[in-house]
Amino acid sequence: MCGRYSFNVKKDVLKVLLPGVSLPNDWVDSLNICPTEQALAIHKVDTMALSLMRWGFQQSNAIKKDLPPYINARSETIFKKVSFKESIVNRRCIIPADSFYEWKIYGKSKIPYRILPSKDPVLFMAGIWQTFEYSNHTFSSFVIVTTESNEDIAFLHNRMPVILETEDKRENWLADDATKEELVKIMFSSPSAYLTSYPVSPLVNKIRVKNGGLHDKGHSPLTLF
Repeated sequence: MCGRYSFNVKKDVLKVLLPGVSLPNDWVDSLNICPTEQALAIHKVDTMALSLMRWGFQQSNAIKKDLPPYINARSETIFKKVSFKESIVNRRCIIPADSFYEWKIYGKSKIPYRILPSKDPVLFMAGIWQTFEYSNHTFSSFVIVTTESNEDIAFLHNRMPVILETEDKRENWLADDATKEELVKIMFSSPSAYLTSYPVSPLVNKIRVKNGGLHDKGHSPLTLF
């Protein structure tokens, strides 16, 4: 699962990594992006663009009832679920980040961990997107595609985002003519040692805290054997 992530990426870095992609003027960093918030996603309609979308699929009646949105789509069932099957075929996107968060329970404590690439400056997560209408307003939303965790983070959670760690994977994910078989081959966990992690401040738990020392190293409770 992926329920929080961080976007602290410089425009110049993405210009190099995403040649030919139109970048927006409104560029807002956030170290604590939460579901239903606006975040940047790479998608293709007529041209390739990076633009703001809302995190989470949510029909208008669900919004009115204040029901939680779908924020992740499992790769194993994405072609079968009514909420996702049209988007995986026709509307794929990439969500750039510098890291994402997971929590580990130590006794009565729940410690947040920051998970980031060992070497790469940007984390590219596979996503799908859709448009919704609410109060006479049309907006675009995305969900993050997940798969089984690799050994880097299995101690934190059994799910992780599908990470597009190579340029070929990113191009193939957004290709108009990508087949189901080709997409299935992409939706697996990243190679071992691609990710690293460390505990961070519990300030991440506060959804209104978006910047500051959220990436500072924290401490895990000592476990005695």
